[in-house]
Amino acid sequence: MPKKILLTLCVLIVISGCVKKEVSNYVTENLVEIKTISPDSTEFSDLEALGEAIGDSRVVMLGEQDHGDGSTFLAKTRIIKYLHERKNFDVLAFESDFFALNEGWSKLEKQESKINAFVSENIFSIWSKSKECENLLYHYIPKTYTGKKPLEITGFDNQVHAKYSLSELKFFIDKFLKREKIKYVGTKKYRDDFIAFFDEIKYNEDIRKQQKFNESLRQIITELAITDIASFEMMLIKSLKSTTESEIALLTKRNDPLEIRDKQMAENLKWLLKYKFQGTKVIVWAHNIHILKHPELIKGDFIIKRNMGSYLTADRDLNSQIYVVGFNSRTTTYGRITGNKIFAVEEPSKSGFESWIPENIPYAFVDFQRYRARNPSEKKYFPMKGAYHITNFAPWIEIYDGIFYIRDMYPSSLRSEK
Repeated sequence: MPKKILLTLCVLIVISGCVKKEVSNYVTENLVEIKTISPDSTEFSDLEALGEAIGDSRVVMLGEQDHGDGSTFLAKTRIIKYLHERKNFDVLAFESDFFALNEGWSKLEKQESKINAFVSENIFSIWSKSKECENLLYHYIPKTYTGKKPLEITGFDNQVHAKYSLSELKFFIDKFLKREKIKYVGTKKYRDDFIAFFDEIKYNEDIRKQQKFNESLRQIITELAITDIASFEMMLIKSLKSTTESEIALLTKRNDPLEIRDKQMAENLKWLLKYKFQGTKVIVWAHNIHILKHPELIKGDFIIKRNMGSYLTADRDLNSQIYVVGFNSRTTTYGRITGNKIFAVEEPSKSGFESWIPENIPYAFVDFQRYRARNPSEKKYFPMKGAYHITNFAPWIEIYDGIFYIRDMYPSSLRSEK
């Protein structure tokens, strides 16, 4: 090997080691131990550091490494209670059905039994059927509607999966389009290719029907060009179009169905922040991979290059209002209630984030934003399980504003609905 190349490699190794040491020192010196993740614990003094880090942010995004992380669900529940009660966050936005959790929720009579039935049928079952989400969804949220500070539910996912959507979406759209008096409504294609498709819209694998539905949406959007672009109906139609485009991409084995979905989730969330909940503080519940910033900087497999977080934070004004909390774990197991497999959490890197936290600390929070503000010039790469339960090499300080660490992960369990 030429001496110049060898020297360059040596210098890079030394620099990398110095960077890791600099970051690891910051983590060990600035981590805040969290005493519990129990949702029943409402003495919130240990969460004040999180609150201070969030500051005046209008949007707090809470991630998860997998959609079956029971420990994380409990932690998020406690954090949501804190944000609602102490930081005046009054909206909880789920990675779930945009139509059902907006139109359906707004029409719902806010009684405990009706809230519980609606939540069970319209939020993704990975959460609504999870015992670890029970405290939040079936006790805390309904209880807030008996007081002066209700916690509003909304959704931003363009996927159509909820019971309310499957029964009401077709009629809502048809009524709107007839009211707008567009010409396409009177055609056979409208009835056969568009309206009929709603009866089988959930997970439809017929590519020709998807393509015809997409073409109908294109025609409808063209005719609605002069309609109020800020209306919920227009946003919904655009959301439906991205859903079918994502399905077509998946069925034709293209490599961008997830990016199409993430881009539309960002647009739906922007609409909620700008119009429906203007000026209101919002909590976002989603997977790490959707909320993290700069996914293109992460080295490894299964990382999409443009995600919801990158689309949102590309808006400079909106970026300044968002605080992104990634969730991270060290050991044990994970698995979803929708599957029957339990997986071992990957062992942490000996030179990575999880190993910098003392093993006797079960839960901790680290504010990355403060470090980034002090050291804005360098992208500091280090190993961390920051997207999923696998280690990736990335400048994680640029990707998250803060990390909530859980030493012992365990999978969510099925709640009893008796």
